[in-house]
Amino acid sequence: METSHGICRIAVALGENHSRALLEQVEHWQGFLALVNMIMFCTGIPGHYPVNETTSSLTLTFWYTLQDDIMSFDCERQAVYLQVYRPVYFQLVDVLLHKAQFPSDQEYASWSSDEKEQFRIYRVDISDTLMYVYEMLGAELLSNLYEKLGRILTNTEQASSWQHTEALLYGFQSIAETIDVNYSDVIPGLIGLLLRININNVQLADTVMFTIGALAEWLADHPVMLSSVLPLVLQALGNPDLSISSVSTLKKICRECKYDLPPYASNIVAVSREVLSKQIHKTSQCMWLMQALGFLLSALHVEEILRNLHSLITPYIQQLEKLADETPNPSNKLAIIHILGLLSNLFTTLDISKQEDESGESTAPPVKTAPLPPGPNPVVVVLQQVFALIQTVLSKWLNDSQVVEAVCAIFEKSVKTLLHDFAPMVSQLSEMLGQMYSTIPQAIGGGSSRSLMEQFAEVLFSLNKHCFPLLTVWLKEALQAQGFPSTRVTTEQKDTFTQQILRERVNKRRMKDIVKEFTLVCRGLHGTEYAAEYCL
Repeated sequence: METSHGICRIAVALGENHSRALLEQVEHWQGFLALVNMIMFCTGIPGHYPVNETTSSLTLTFWYTLQDDIMSFDCERQAVYLQVYRPVYFQLVDVLLHKAQFPSDQEYASWSSDEKEQFRIYRVDISDTLMYVYEMLGAELLSNLYEKLGRILTNTEQASSWQHTEALLYGFQSIAETIDVNYSDVIPGLIGLLLRININNVQLADTVMFTIGALAEWLADHPVMLSSVLPLVLQALGNPDLSISSVSTLKKICRECKYDLPPYASNIVAVSREVLSKQIHKTSQCMWLMQALGFLLSALHVEEILRNLHSLITPYIQQLEKLADETPNPSNKLAIIHILGLLSNLFTTLDISKQEDESGESTAPPVKTAPLPPGPNPVVVVLQQVFALIQTVLSKWLNDSQVVEAVCAIFEKSVKTLLHDFAPMVSQLSEMLGQMYSTIPQAIGGGSSRSLMEQFAEVLFSLNKHCFPLLTVWLKEALQAQGFPSTRVTTEQKDTFTQQILRERVNKRRMKDIVKEFTLVCRGLHGTEYAAEYCL
């Protein structure tokens, strides 16, 4: 094994460092092709990486180098080289997909967690290589993969291993994740083949999910296929072993296809609500799922949004009410942060405004969009309903930076999503911020930490950026009060603070510095040694 490893290193080094020079020696093309074939053997060396061999990974960069060198020649010479090397690269695809295959279930179960992680990374490297090779082989590569997958799935005489099926799908997924496959005429057939797969293995199911997710943009242009793939995704959603793949796929579909999902919305919400209630997913996947539902609800009429929101978040509001009455402890702290996180992630993507993004292009397609509904924004309706509850939670947990951060995140993300629609909430939120400042011991900064001040700054920055006129009014009104937020600050210092805040609509870091400096002034610590430590 060491001998073959050493020979491979020499062959790869020769190929990588002298590829272009060897290509240019046209009279010796057969000799260089022999070297390429030797490296191909090293790429496909028998055994599973990294348990049986560690040689194949050394060769992957060579294939990038060779392709770059071939494509760097003028069109005439490039055509000559492609005649020779396109078949080589098609062979490479076969070799890579073979190497990407999982071992038998029994063998894979015997691998250590480190070996499994190395294999996962190795497969990612193979995926990147396939994506790069596509630049040379083009649409013919997709057709090639489709034909092979079709043969093994329609062959009734000889059953193929799930590993073979999974590897071919992995090839599709690798390309579709980053390449625009909307033009491809094999994707409809691929969707049909997905429905034929007997999914009896977690790794295969994962790849099916990721493949569907990679085709989300295609599905947006071919919505008739949604009825075929959604049942697969929703079924997988209830399997904790498929947590990452199923939730991320649903999120992609809800983001890309939301204007075609209203007929399926009630079912998606019902399944998601059930999954969330069973607590089978980790926190990060729960947050992704709420983001997915935010995208989904954005395309519905206001009445439907409110109805779905009610059924979705009422259990969490009730739980939060119960937690708010309890004495603070580590257990209910985690539960509070989780619920607040679910709400903030939902509000991050629940956007009915159809506002233009920063590039000036509409965030929604010019077709399929519903007209802007009259009346208050559904997110504002919910925020107004739970505002008093959030205030209660905050009053009990004001000295805990993580809870304060979770509360502030709800409003910060809501402001970013709602933009000017957040206007009805500015007065209440500003009043709450003022009360928080005034109830902290020693005026504005007494018992507060730097992180707490940073959360205030985050919210102020969002309000300043998206609700500037209303923030201007509130700041002037709030700071007119005698002795607020501290008896240590003068009217002139308050005016300076207001002007600095209202000027800063671009640099968030500068906003945080402004708030920190004002905090120190309020505490009588500006210019002291403590101030230097506080600002580190």
